[in-house]
Amino acid sequence: MLDFLSLVVLTKNTSTIPILGPIWNIIVNVLGVIMNVIYLSLEKIGIGNIGLAIIIFTLVMRIILFPTSLNQQKSSRMMQIMQPEMKAIQDKYKNKTDNASMMAQQEEMKALYEKYGTSMTGGCLPLLLQMPIIFALYRIIMNIPAYVPHVYSIYENVMNAIGGSSAAQKLVDFATDNGMKNILAQLHNLGVGENVSYTADQIGNFIIDFLYKLNPSQWTALQGVFTDTNAVNAIQTAAEQSAHINNFLGINLSTAPSAMGFVPNVYWIIPILAGLLQYLSAKLMTAQNAGMAEGNDQSAQMMKSMNMMMPLMSVWFCFTFASGIGLYWCASSFFMIIQQIMMNKYFGKFSDQELLQASMEKTNKKRAKKGLPPIDEKTVEKRIEKAKAMANTAEKNRMAVIAKQSAKTKESTEYYNRNAAPGSLASKANMVKMYDEKNEKNKK
Repeated sequence: MLDFLSLVVLTKNTSTIPILGPIWNIIVNVLGVIMNVIYLSLEKIGIGNIGLAIIIFTLVMRIILFPTSLNQQKSSRMMQIMQPEMKAIQDKYKNKTDNASMMAQQEEMKALYEKYGTSMTGGCLPLLLQMPIIFALYRIIMNIPAYVPHVYSIYENVMNAIGGSSAAQKLVDFATDNGMKNILAQLHNLGVGENVSYTADQIGNFIIDFLYKLNPSQWTALQGVFTDTNAVNAIQTAAEQSAHINNFLGINLSTAPSAMGFVPNVYWIIPILAGLLQYLSAKLMTAQNAGMAEGNDQSAQMMKSMNMMMPLMSVWFCFTFASGIGLYWCASSFFMIIQQIMMNKYFGKFSDQELLQASMEKTNKKRAKKGLPPIDEKTVEKRIEKAKAMANTAEKNRMAVIAKQSAKTKESTEYYNRNAAPGSLASKANMVKMYDEKNEKNKK
C-alpha cells in the first residue's frame, strides 16, 4: 500500500503507472481537469477552498460512477434471488470430481445464469471498471498542485524564491530535522542522493509536492532555514495562502491527524467520522444482500468480519494520511450511503419475478442484436433438464464400467482360487501355476 502511495503522490510530470500506461494518464488527466474546473468555479465566487473542491469533486465522481454501482447492485440482487437454485446444483454435484459430472455442473450453472440474465462476473466487472478511477482519484486528492494550476503557482513562487532545484538539499535537511522522513521517502528524497538521476524540472516538482504537504507550524519553521529577504517573504505569503485554501472547518487539510498527537483534538473528527460512515455504508449493503449469505455460514462470517475490519481500516488510514484524504474518504462514504439508500428503495419496489422478467428482456435484446434466438424460463429449464439427463447418463455409464470391472475381478479370483482355500499359501501357488498354464495354452 505504501509503495503504491509513494508512486502516485508525485506530480503528473514525474511519474506514471506502467501497468495501465497511457490509459492511466488519460483517466488521471481528465479527472484532474474536472478538479481544476471545480476549484476555479469556487474561486470565481470568492470561496476558493480545497476542502469544498474535494467534496464537490467526490459528488461528481459518485454521479459518474453511479451506472456501474447500479449494475453491481442489480447483479447482487439477482445473485441473491438465484442463490437457492445455485446451492441446489452445488449440493447435487458435491464430491463428484469425474469429468462428466463437472461438465454437467458447468452446463447447469451456465443455464441458470442465462435464466436470470446475469453472469459469474456480473458483480465483479463494475468493481474492476471502477478501480482505475478510484486510484486516479487518490492521486489527484493527494497531489492537488499537479492538477490545479492556481494552487501550483502558490508553491512555485516559493520554489523559485529559495533557489529552485538547488534548494533540494536544504529542504531534505529541514525535513530530517523536523521528523518528515516518511514524506521524504514518498518523494524519493527530493531526488537528492538517489540512485536514479532526476532532471531539474523533476526535482522542482518534488519540491512543490513537499511544500504542499507542510502544515502551518512547519511553514513557520521553514522561514528560519533561509536568510534571503525574498525567500522569507515568499514563504510567509505562501504560508498564508496555503492556510486559507487548506483550512476546512478549522482543520488544515495538509496535516495528518497523527501529527497532532494522541490527545483528542479537532483533527480526530475526520478519522472517527470516516469509521462511522464506513460502518453505516457496510450495514446498508449487508441489509440489501443479506440473502446471499443465507445458509452459508462461511460467507456470513466473512461478511461480518469485513463489516468490522473496513471501518477500523478507515479510521487508521484517515488518522495516518493528510486530512484532505480523510475528507475525501468521509465525503465518498457519505454519498455512498445516500446512493445505497436510494438503490435499496428503488429495488425494493420490484418483486423477484419482475426483476427476473426485466433482466430476461434485456438479455434477449442483446441476443437479438447478435442474431441469436430469445430465451425464456422454459428454454432455460429445458437446457437444465438436458444437462441433468447428460449427467445421469454419464453416471450410469460410469457405474456400468465399475460393475463390469468388479465382475471381471470376481470371476478371475474365483478361477484362481477354486482348488484351494482363498488367501492361503496354496491358493497363491495354484494361481501362479494356473496362470502359467493359461498362458501356455494361449501360445499354442
